[in-house]
Parts: sequence; structure tokens; C-alpha cells
Amino acid sequence: MPWCATCDRFLSPPTVRADGTCPSCGRAVEPGRAHAAPPVAGDAVTEEEALPPIPWHLKLLAAAVAIYLGYRAFQGIEWLVGRF
Repeated sequence: MPWCATCDRFLSPPTVRADGTCPSCGRAVEPGRAHAAPPVAGDAVTEEEALPPIPWHLKLLAAAVAIYLGYRAFQGIEWLVGRF
């Protein structure tokens, strides 16, 4: 959230002027840390951020779900074969 230290209040992002100043007092507003600033035209992007590795417990959950669904598919096929 943008913060105006002079007015001692938070501002919603749409109320901040395009040049980054407070609509009440006209002083510069601290941008906050909610979102990274969009890239400015002419700035070269040096490196893309690498994605973090997938946690082990998410891999374990995916394996357990795959085994369970495989077992249920086997049961369904066995049930269909038994009906005919």
C-alpha cells in the first residue's frame, strides 16, 4: 500500500498521481512492498527469476493421488468386466 508520511495515511493505488505524489499534499509517496514496480521502457531485463523447486511433500501427495486413482480405475474396470 502506498504510504504518505506527511499526511500519515495509506493511499489506495488509484488515488496516487501518475508521478508518484500524494493527491492531498503533493509530496512523494512511499510505494510500499505489495507489488514490484513494472519495468520501465528502455530498461533491459538481465535475468528471469528462477522458480523454486517443488516441495517433497507435494511430490509425495501427487504420487499418493496417482496410486489411489489408479487403484480406483482398476476397481472400475474389474466391476465392468464382472457385469458382462
